Amino acid sequence: MPEKSTEDTAAGTSPAAQVPAKFAKAYQAALQGSALPGESDDLDAKALAEAGEFAARASLDRAPGQPSFLLEPVAADGTDRRMRLVVVNDDMPFLVDSTSQIAGAQGLAVHRILHPVVSVERDAKNHLTAVDAGKDGARESVIYMELERGDARARRRLLDALEAALADVRAAVADWKAMRAAMLADSTMRADGEGAELLRWFESGAMTQLGHEWRTRDGKRHDPLGICAAGTSEILSETALEAAFAWFEKGRTAPLLIKSNRLSSVHRRVLLDLVVVPEMKGKTVERLSIHAGLWTSAALSTPPAKVPVLRAQLEALMTKFGFDPGGHAGKALAHALTALPHDLLIAFDAESLEELVLTSMSITDRPRPKLVMIRSPLGRHLFTFVWLPRDEVSTGRRLAIESLLVREAKAGVIGWTMALEDGGAALLRYTLDLRGGGIVPDTEALNAQLEQMVRGWQPEVEGALARRGDPGRAAALAARFAPLFPANYRNLYNPEEAARDILRLRDLDADRPRNVRLAKKSLDGDDRLRLKVYSAAGPLALSDVVPALEHFGFEVLEEIPTELHVHGGGEGDAEATFIHDFSLRLPANVDDTALMPHVETIEGAIAAVLDGKAENDAFNQLVLVTQTDPQAIVWLRAWFRYMRQGGSSYGMDTVVAALRSAPALTAALVDRFRALHDPKAKDAARAEALAAEIQTGFAAIQSIDDDRILRLFHAVIGATLRTNAFAPAAAEALAFKIDSSLVPGLPKPLPWREVWVYSPRVEGIHLRAGPVARGGLRWSDRRDDFRTEILGLMKAQRVKNAVIVPTGAKGGFYPKQLPSPAEDRDAWFAEGTECYRIFIRSLLSITDNIVGGKVVHPKGVVIRDGEDPYFVVAADKGTATFSDVANGLAMERDFWLGDAFASGGSKGYDHKAMGITAKGAWVSVQRHFAEMGIDVQTDTIRVVGCGDMSGDVFGNGMLLSKAIKLCAAFDHRHIFLDPDPDPAKSWKERDRMFKLPRSSWDDYDKTLISKGGGVFARSQKSIPLTPEVQALLGLSVAEIDPAGLISAILRAPADLLWFGGIGTYVKAASQNNAEVGDPANDALRVDAEDLRVRAVGEGANLGVTQAARIAFAAKGGRINTDFIDNSAGVDCSDNEVNIKIALNREMAEGRLSQDDRDALLVRMTDDVAALVLEDNRLQALALSIAEKGGAAAVPSLVRIMETFEASGRLDRKVEGLAANDELLRRSEIGRAHV
Repeated sequence: MPEKSTEDTAAGTSPAAQVPAKFAKAYQAALQGSALPGESDDLDAKALAEAGEFAARASLDRAPGQPSFLLEPVAADGTDRRMRLVVVNDDMPFLVDSTSQIAGAQGLAVHRILHPVVSVERDAKNHLTAVDAGKDGARESVIYMELERGDARARRRLLDALEAALADVRAAVADWKAMRAAMLADSTMRADGEGAELLRWFESGAMTQLGHEWRTRDGKRHDPLGICAAGTSEILSETALEAAFAWFEKGRTAPLLIKSNRLSSVHRRVLLDLVVVPEMKGKTVERLSIHAGLWTSAALSTPPAKVPVLRAQLEALMTKFGFDPGGHAGKALAHALTALPHDLLIAFDAESLEELVLTSMSITDRPRPKLVMIRSPLGRHLFTFVWLPRDEVSTGRRLAIESLLVREAKAGVIGWTMALEDGGAALLRYTLDLRGGGIVPDTEALNAQLEQMVRGWQPEVEGALARRGDPGRAAALAARFAPLFPANYRNLYNPEEAARDILRLRDLDADRPRNVRLAKKSLDGDDRLRLKVYSAAGPLALSDVVPALEHFGFEVLEEIPTELHVHGGGEGDAEATFIHDFSLRLPANVDDTALMPHVETIEGAIAAVLDGKAENDAFNQLVLVTQTDPQAIVWLRAWFRYMRQGGSSYGMDTVVAALRSAPALTAALVDRFRALHDPKAKDAARAEALAAEIQTGFAAIQSIDDDRILRLFHAVIGATLRTNAFAPAAAEALAFKIDSSLVPGLPKPLPWREVWVYSPRVEGIHLRAGPVARGGLRWSDRRDDFRTEILGLMKAQRVKNAVIVPTGAKGGFYPKQLPSPAEDRDAWFAEGTECYRIFIRSLLSITDNIVGGKVVHPKGVVIRDGEDPYFVVAADKGTATFSDVANGLAMERDFWLGDAFASGGSKGYDHKAMGITAKGAWVSVQRHFAEMGIDVQTDTIRVVGCGDMSGDVFGNGMLLSKAIKLCAAFDHRHIFLDPDPDPAKSWKERDRMFKLPRSSWDDYDKTLISKGGGVFARSQKSIPLTPEVQALLGLSVAEIDPAGLISAILRAPADLLWFGGIGTYVKAASQNNAEVGDPANDALRVDAEDLRVRAVGEGANLGVTQAARIAFAAKGGRINTDFIDNSAGVDCSDNEVNIKIALNREMAEGRLSQDDRDALLVRMTDDVAALVLEDNRLQALALSIAEKGGAAAVPSLVRIMETFEASGRLDRKVEGLAANDELLRRSEIGRAHV
């Protein structure tokens, strides 16, 4: 085995004592003496000495007939990281070129190479004993190389490759004479004529012979020589061997000249040339003599007239065309044969050679892009000759042509060369391996693509544009866009495709930054469906596009991006525009041929998803599978979202599967919707017939789940009384007015009417308990169940509105594309506000107006109910701002209520500025504690609560008494703990924070917080508890997580629990979290039975469930309800609206100006507040008086409930009221709790 060693230590650190100084100096001198010009420029004396020592160390021991290798990193400063290699071997030909080509094949740059040959003497143990170039010792080759440094794995690969290559060198040199003899024997005994002459020419030095073997039909090798004996890889595969036998059996003459697929490791790293000669037995080929080698450089440049076989081909061509060898044409023919590679020409058949030579002659006279392809004799290789004008040659162009050949031939390139010919042309030659299913492409088509690639692109594109559009604009479009397409695009696509792309690119603008095109376009013979996406809004992220396409049912196989820098019409830098070409596979059950008529529809649907105008979800597959109209899919999606909000348990995939499995029924549902609501297609009789058809179709549905899903869609469509789906407003958002009583499975209480609003940007619901109803609109943070939240609020609103004429209503919307408030709160708020506008506009788009005292229906909306003009709203958050937004939208539409549409605006009563809701709730708190003998305005009470000082109800409420000790509070950001606050100082700080815009608990002056307290972010993993906080909350742990701390605050032993924030935090022990319907706060929620406060003030809605109120009251706690405590807000709004309505006629008829009306409202503020708070006082008083009736009043209350139930005005289950027998049982034991 060769001596191989790698050293991981830097040069100079190995002990020099291992190498005698005389040896090191001798090798140093040898290296210095062998240096060619330039090789020692940066080799100083120290480096040369180290190199000499290194070479000597590699030479110390070497087994006979084996090379010795030594490889180690070189210490260096900076980025020039190198390693050095020494190869010591018996001196023989091919060592340096073989070694350097192996290093290059490993991807390692060679920085220096020195090659002395030294005369050495070794002892019996092969140890170096003398180095003296002047003595007659054994001559050893020493190759010293400095290479780009590689890692351990790269170094191991290099040494292994060198070992194999030098073994081939040794074998080829050792068997050289035997191989020459074999070649001479073949020329004498197995060939004749020009073939024999060619073999003798090879034997005389025209070929560097490297190996020889005999092969029989069974594939066995016999008598291998040279590299055939040294290596294990074959020079000719079994398949090629069979083809060679067949070739000779067809009567072909010897020798057969072909290329091996094996690269030579000796001399030059190119494909081995094989010379195959048959040994015949009669007319049967007995075995094959196979010579492996390389044409010498001299042989490749020998004039054709002196090359056996090639000279005969030259003479045949001269004769065929009648060329005079001394004339211009004859000389041109001889020159063409001289310039072309002899090792290939000599093996080509006459027809292929003629085409190749004549093309070469033509190119010499007129340089231009041209391509010729010739298949090798055994069909294994495809030799492609490509001529280009010299100015067109570049690495990019070479690679582009290579990509073109690989794609069209479905084969890999195993070698290429380039030659600059006389004149203005260059020749690129590629060798492709056809063995893996490769084909010979259409030469004419490839030449057309080559022509387009090199020149004539813009005129070709212009012509294609003229054929496809306005010929008068074709030149301008081609001039603008054609030069922008990069070389890779031109290689892949023809001018026709570029014209199609340009027409789509032309249409991109700020309003339509993306476009799509679907086509059945083959790039590689597969005829797959391809989708092109054009984007002037930057490149598309595959993580966004691929899932979107998969939702349509496509399988994305590949993507080819193209970037163009398109100049706009004005001045300025070019903007990057992208073409994304996706190769797609359709679902197995979709016929692509049947899909083609719907291409425009599908393109529109995909573009809508990519632009964010339609949602990216499983509903989109209906476009492909059932060819459902994209607009109908939006309707189906909107109804599904409504069904989910209404409590349907079926997920999207299940629903889409049901629609897919019943395409006829789905189409009938959509058609019924159109017949009911499309003003242009309204047809009551058709709608009725479709309803009957749908009912019949349900019988064919096998799956019970599918049946329920489809029936629910049918019910929602039937329950829809109005929609803007066919009005212009639908472009922004869809609105459906629904009779809730006709939709099965909705949770109770059932609204009288509800409006569902849907768009990709926002979803919302508005619930009304009756025709004349009022209530606010909430910006909800509950994506999946905001209808549940709004339903609870409507229920509460209905009761709190008992003090006014309108019954309860409530609305809520959920913005679906909010940016993070932590990153950009202004953008977050702006998006939420715009979603609020969309919600309001959509609600108004299906609402009647009053003009001139008459009700006017909205345009483009079919009315399936009666007149319904009373629509009043307010805002739950940011009251004044949001109410102004709503009133502005109402006045833009000339809505009859004007700025009475939304109460609480800047031209009305700002609830936060008035503090009216908090004051109304504080009346209940005052009543609770007054009945316990405590005056909360002067007597200190300890308060815990939910909210922060920037909020309306919490902030105002915690300023209504200066005797308050606010000990603990929380909101969605922070937890505030102040175990023993100073009432006066803490009130002043709370007042400061209330006036501070967007304040949070973190803004609280920490120096005012009592010992042991603090402000903690809810994002912390755990919060330490001081002894003071432990005492405050009744805890014994040293630290706690934020959720646990909030629960402890709710259970704290304080006087008052004040709710001023959103969320349901208290339930009854008999309830589970699912019943509550507020999953966001499941981890925080506590049982009412565990509350340790004396009273609860519900300034905010839904803080406590109805069952929890009963449970808390049952253990002696003081509590009313949210709809009692915070009814002042809606009472105030109703007063405002009624005042404005009463004054609207005065304003309309000019007797009252806007300014005078606004001033009147301001003057009435205190009067309105007094009326509202008096209502709250009387409500609280009435409840106290009713409670005094005790158990004796239960029978009469039971009778009232029975009366309400009989008239449909009460549902005990919804209200959490017990049955009669349970109530009477309680009264018997004196525990009546109603």
